[in-house]
Amino acid sequence: MTLRATRATMLGLFILPMLAAASVAEPSSDTAERFTMSPVEGGFLRLDKQTGAVAMCAKSGNEWACKSVDDQTANTPADKLSRLESENHDLKARVKELEEMIETRPPGVPAPPGPLADAPPPDGKAQLPTDEEVDQALDYISRVYKKIRDHVRDLDKPLPPDDHAAPSPPPAPPSASPGPKGSL
Repeated sequence: MTLRATRATMLGLFILPMLAAASVAEPSSDTAERFTMSPVEGGFLRLDKQTGAVAMCAKSGNEWACKSVDDQTANTPADKLSRLESENHDLKARVKELEEMIETRPPGVPAPPGPLADAPPPDGKAQLPTDEEVDQALDYISRVYKKIRDHVRDLDKPLPPDDHAAPSPPPAPPSASPGPKGSL
């Protein structure tokens, strides 16, 4: 072997173990960013960002130990889900009941008050107002127009003189243009 190859081999034998030790000793960035520690009375709370698990870490004798914290809200989503499913089932039954009520309503009977009252009829055709309903609407509009017109006329009338107002000052004498000096 040449001197150069021997030096490279020796250098490799010394550097390789150091690089391996450095890579093992260095925590990976995934592990370092996975947990969050928050100080609390008696120790630290450790939050696992990947799983959401919480643990209480405290010193016990000469060692630190972490014990998982029971999540008392773990069953809440299931309870909420079952409540929402029940409510959804009840609402669907009510909607079906109202739709059947509209479909079986005899002609000429007004729709019950509520959001379904303005819904189009089940056959999809809109019902036009009768001549009597049109006449009633036009009479109403005519009465409103006449009231507004009369009110505007009343506003255009001149106001009567106010007896309690202070008398107006007498009119100013007409100003005469200056005449030649010395003349009256």
